[in-house]
Amino acid sequence: MADLLALASTLNVRVPVARQTKRRSEPAKAERRAVPEERVLRGGGVGPVVSAAEGGRLLDAIAVDVASKDWIESDVLGAGALVAWLSISRGTLDNWRKARKVLALRKGLRNFVYPTRQFYRSRPLEGLDLVAEHFATPEDAWEWLVAPNRMTGGKPPIEALRDGEAPAIARAAAGAYDYA
Repeated sequence: MADLLALASTLNVRVPVARQTKRRSEPAKAERRAVPEERVLRGGGVGPVVSAAEGGRLLDAIAVDVASKDWIESDVLGAGALVAWLSISRGTLDNWRKARKVLALRKGLRNFVYPTRQFYRSRPLEGLDLVAEHFATPEDAWEWLVAPNRMTGGKPPIEALRDGEAPAIARAAAGAYDYA
């Protein structure tokens, strides 16, 4: 900036007053605004330090067992068997998969298997697509759907979808990764 001011004075160019008085080499003094007392957050801190054994016991008391047997015990069918079971065309199943209306779990590079619990009366459960949009992969979505969930009253979200609670389950899926 000093070089530009020197050049401007050499060329007899008028320099605005604001530019003449302000120098970048001097650090700008930040104005400290008073924060109203009601906007200041005050927490309880991290709490008391506990032993590793006590910490493990406290975590066990609030943790949910992620290794749900429902994930393993879910019946799955390949595309051909599912098309025959639902009495639909293969194109319909492919359209549902591409629109994420059904959850297709990868089996190899090009093949998929479909959990049968996601269907009711030859159609995907209502709201399944609303849930799937909140997860990166169909496997993540399915694992969340079959595990008991505190946001769905302790029952698996797939059962709540079967009971017609699609809007509530979609809201729960939107907050699935909220840890607050």
